[in-house]
Amino acid sequence: MRSSTMARTGYARLCGALCGAALALTPVLAMAQDAGGGQQQAPILPMPPVPEFKPLPAGTKPAAPVIGIFNTQQIMAQSTAVQKLQTELGARREALVRDVRAEDAQLQAVRQSIIKAGKAPTPEQQQELQKRVNADRTKFGNRNRILEEDAQVALNQVQREMQQIVSAIASARGMTMVLQAGTAALHDNSLDISDQVVTYLNQALPSVYLPGPTEDPEEIAKSGKYPVMPFQPSDGGGE
Repeated sequence: MRSSTMARTGYARLCGALCGAALALTPVLAMAQDAGGGQQQAPILPMPPVPEFKPLPAGTKPAAPVIGIFNTQQIMAQSTAVQKLQTELGARREALVRDVRAEDAQLQAVRQSIIKAGKAPTPEQQQELQKRVNADRTKFGNRNRILEEDAQVALNQVQREMQQIVSAIASARGMTMVLQAGTAALHDNSLDISDQVVTYLNQALPSVYLPGPTEDPEEIAKSGKYPVMPFQPSDGGGE
């Protein structure tokens, strides 16, 4: 059985949490507000009659479902691969923040030196400052993008392995339906396979491939060469 029933909600929340660890360097666009101010009434439309659909003859009843439950958030939290990722990506984020702050301090020092000179900045000075700001925006924005994509590359590996494991457990136990725990208001603990998934996940995937701090995941994808070796923790991820 293919685990197409795997809910993506828990995974998406975890991916968002790890990706959100990256420094946001681009402004968020404001959502457009409704200029009308109020809700418009739905139009009243004609309702022509439709053909009558008569009851169907009795058919084959489906077998009673055998249900399994799994908790993505619990599995991710207990995954050794994800725990290593959190440490590594946290270090890379801190390195990025340090570099951004250091560059900002240098720009402030340049501006202060111009002010202390008692003269208005020349067009050449303004142009140089603007060029540097634009270059910083490009450089740090690119590093931030790489950091977010690194997290996605790594977490996608965990998700794919987890899908295989859930499918294998469901098949071995004769389950015909597997639900994410968050979608079930109430369930018997005997249906929960999360602990099993964690055990097999940590055995099969104790670590994942993570591009290096200066490697661009998009360039790796374009090359068609997909490394399979697990990542090695870096010394901070700065450039």
